[in-house]
Amino acid sequence: MVKIKKGDLIELDFVGRIKETGEVFDLTIESIAKKENLKGPKDFKYEPMKAFVGTGQLLKGIDKKLIGLEVGQEKEFDLKPEEAFGKRNPKLIQLVSANKLKKHKLNPVVGMQLNVDGRVAVVRSVTSGRVILDFNHPFSGKEVHYWLKPVKVISDIKKKVSKAMELIGFNADNLTVKEGKVKLKLANKDKLGDKFLELLKKQIKSMVPEVKSISIS
Repeated sequence: MVKIKKGDLIELDFVGRIKETGEVFDLTIESIAKKENLKGPKDFKYEPMKAFVGTGQLLKGIDKKLIGLEVGQEKEFDLKPEEAFGKRNPKLIQLVSANKLKKHKLNPVVGMQLNVDGRVAVVRSVTSGRVILDFNHPFSGKEVHYWLKPVKVISDIKKKVSKAMELIGFNADNLTVKEGKVKLKLANKDKLGDKFLELLKKQIKSMVPEVKSISIS
């Protein structure tokens, strides 16, 4: 059987739970979602997640568990906060004026998630015109339990480059690959600048080292 190694692009099935409560917070399997009475957004499709192993796309603890695992092999394990969503940081809890938020058309309610200056915060309390915002990850400080199963290693260079571009934030519709040579067409190429394009090429090659060259038009 094929063993997972760092840098592989894989398809991964998983179920993530809060260890203390057993609550499912993320998963890829529809049958389990139905069993747990979980409803995704309209037209949401449950399917294996595509991810590059060991590149920071996955939690640190998951990356470690995947390397050396065989395709099709199931694994269950617990992760401490430092290997999952991090420890809680008191410095990320801030007291702000409710009026300040309302000026930005934000009406704080306890438990609500708000986007504040590009960062997501959870409203912890609202009293006397003051709001406590928590910028920690919602699952920070919590131990989590995972079941996972890598179902496939993707070796096709075009599919790997396409996924790399998606992670960087670009559409890969106009993409061709021949003998490791990649050709890309970007509609806004002239606006991006040479330095950015070189950085884009470098990022793609770091995730897909099989790529020999990249030309962008």
